[in-house]
Amino acid sequence: MIGPLKGTRLKMIPANIMPWSTWRAEHPDTQLLLVDGGEFFGRGEPFRSDFVIGITLGDHAKSYPFGPASREGAINDRLGPFPILVLADAGTQSVHTYLRLGKDEELEFELRDGRLVDRQTGSVWDVARGIAVEGPLTGTVLQQVPYMTSFDWAWEDFYPHTEIYQGS
Repeated sequence: MIGPLKGTRLKMIPANIMPWSTWRAEHPDTQLLLVDGGEFFGRGEPFRSDFVIGITLGDHAKSYPFGPASREGAINDRLGPFPILVLADAGTQSVHTYLRLGKDEELEFELRDGRLVDRQTGSVWDVARGIAVEGPLTGTVLQQVPYMTSFDWAWEDFYPHTEIYQGS
């Protein structure tokens, strides 16, 4: 806000915010250092309804209200010229965001019986890692898109030009 770096914007890096139980299910070998009596902030608390999943790519910004996004399951969307996939799960409170590009082809995804499948080839994808695990695209990896979760008002303070996802 002031000083020699005024106006500098930090680069967003991929990070996931989710309950510890969900993280452990996806990453069972994780170790955790506990301090001050062994408790840590946010343990098991659900995302509030006014939380959004915020994504920026280039000069484009968009927010996805967590509640509606989690009810949709797999969101095939665009952020400017970028085809993106947003996955939000109300049960596990996990969020995953990827570019919808596999082997130089734009893909569309859907959830079928709890499995993430692309409509073009029928390949099945690991939601947490963005890797095709069955089908013609086996081994193909989707590029993760950095996101953050925040209160809707806080996101709009930092990105006043943001689009707000209205649902499919």
